[in-house]
Amino acid sequence: MRGFDIVINEEKLGNKKIFIARCLNINVSSQGRSYEEAMKNIEEAIELNLETYPELKKQTSEEELMPPMATRIFL
Repeated sequence: MRGFDIVINEEKLGNKKIFIARCLNINVSSQGRSYEEAMKNIEEAIELNLETYPELKKQTSEEELMPPMATRIFL
């Protein structure tokens, strides 16, 4: 099984909150109305991407994964 680095950001679209999920390893994004829905949707998006590009299925060691982090920037 391969590990993936996921970032989920809460954003506003008009007056509604949405959650944008991004997989940093294979540049895949998805969204949802809740954190849980965004997580489920990004898992499905990753699986579909791996079916389309089977060469991405190579094993990834834990050393290649990024450490957990959270960042907020206001410009």
